[in-house]
Amino acid sequence: MSALVIASNRGPWRFTLQPDGRLSWRRGAGGLVSALTPALEGHACTWISAAITDGDRAAADGNGSPEGPAGSQLRMLTFEPTTYERYYHDVANRTLWFLQHHLLDTAGVAFDHRFRAAWASYREVNRAFAEACDEATNPGGEVHLEDYHLALAPAMLRERRPDVRILHLVCCPWAGPDDFGVLPDAVACELLAGMLGADLIGFLTHRWARSFLACCEAAGYEVDRQRDAVRAKDGHVAHVRPYPLGVDEQDLRRLIRQGAAVTGGPDDAPSRGVPDGGRLVVRVDRLEPSKNIVRGLDAFAAFLEQNPRFLGEVTHLVLVSLSREGMAEYRRYHCEVEQRAEMVNQRFGTAGWTPVRLVVLDDHPRALRAMAAADVLVVNPVWDGMNLVAKEAACVNERDAVLILSRNAGAADDLRAGALLVNPFDTAELADTLATALSLEADDRAERARQLREGAARMPPRQWLLAQRHDLARMQTEGSAWPRGKSPAGEKGGLTSQI
Repeated sequence: MSALVIASNRGPWRFTLQPDGRLSWRRGAGGLVSALTPALEGHACTWISAAITDGDRAAADGNGSPEGPAGSQLRMLTFEPTTYERYYHDVANRTLWFLQHHLLDTAGVAFDHRFRAAWASYREVNRAFAEACDEATNPGGEVHLEDYHLALAPAMLRERRPDVRILHLVCCPWAGPDDFGVLPDAVACELLAGMLGADLIGFLTHRWARSFLACCEAAGYEVDRQRDAVRAKDGHVAHVRPYPLGVDEQDLRRLIRQGAAVTGGPDDAPSRGVPDGGRLVVRVDRLEPSKNIVRGLDAFAAFLEQNPRFLGEVTHLVLVSLSREGMAEYRRYHCEVEQRAEMVNQRFGTAGWTPVRLVVLDDHPRALRAMAAADVLVVNPVWDGMNLVAKEAACVNERDAVLILSRNAGAADDLRAGALLVNPFDTAELADTLATALSLEADDRAERARQLREGAARMPPRQWLLAQRHDLARMQTEGSAWPRGKSPAGEKGGLTSQI
């Protein structure tokens, strides 16, 4: 058992089963794993995750507690495939993730009996995580339940273990009451009640924390805006706090050096294909709809059309890693991105110049090297909880690159002083901003780069985790008394009948 338990859908390692039966592993993908893995150094803990791949399941069956980051113990939970499919794809991703990123097809979505079956699987998986955390946590210990995959687990764990301190961290954006109200009332209320089982609910920005509090008010919960706290049905008080995540420049540069030692050949250079004296526009993203890659390519085409002086001079390097390949929506988006890139190249390319270089890879050091070599970085998600790429680029770039950043990315809160902010839906604005970025004077670029580095490194992973743990301990010490005479702050709405 452990004094600190971390629970997340995806674990710190991705295991692969080799043809000869041996297991190999590498660090798992995603911003949460990238942040927590270095942050947990020096913190003995148990990390509980789902066994997702065949390699994960083989590792879980062969050794229930393989070593995790910094000697911590890793425990992987196995699920019946249909149960996991419904939990992960149908509810967590197709519904909750799309909803919170404002991508849910409200014209076509229907919460039918199949969704009810999927919701039962989501509940089942959350209960399994809560039970595993119960078994793994010392008396009076501390449990961190990570992200929207495990929104029901805080209340389930509190019912089993009222002695433990519980943090629920949400890494995606949070929709306001109108969008959140698209969910069936029973589902929306169960989600809020599940999350409010935590002592501390963390978001990556003030914006998302405020949206969550607004949803609680709309559902009829008592909300104390002065303390940013919500009182649950049983009287338990959950505190809501923002924890903006930054990056550690030294760690990033170490990764670049390690990667270059392994894959430093000439064909791997970010500048490959860039004409002599030319400039490089870079984007690094997961290949999924919220990252807005198609609109970005449309904007680059419009930029070339409107600024013919840049033809043959500016190359757009687009590095993408595959994501959720089991979902048809993601496969369709992958095809659309490839088609758009090819259209730009056919329209503008020449024998000696390819405008768009689209590279599919899962190689963090190589992506960092591309960011380091960029003259302009484009980060234009439709919505994003944070977006660490923008912050990583700010810290590793060696050319005072100009950052073009979506105003809907959480990172905009920390980087707006140095970035050129854009509306992610306005391709004409992005095309104009590309021209502006490539025309800025050196002094302006240098000052913007300084401001970006300062904002990006403000809360590196170790400090970010310590802030959460400190607040969680302080809240237990201070207690959860509710102001006398406090009444519900919001009017009762459509969610309230189920609470």
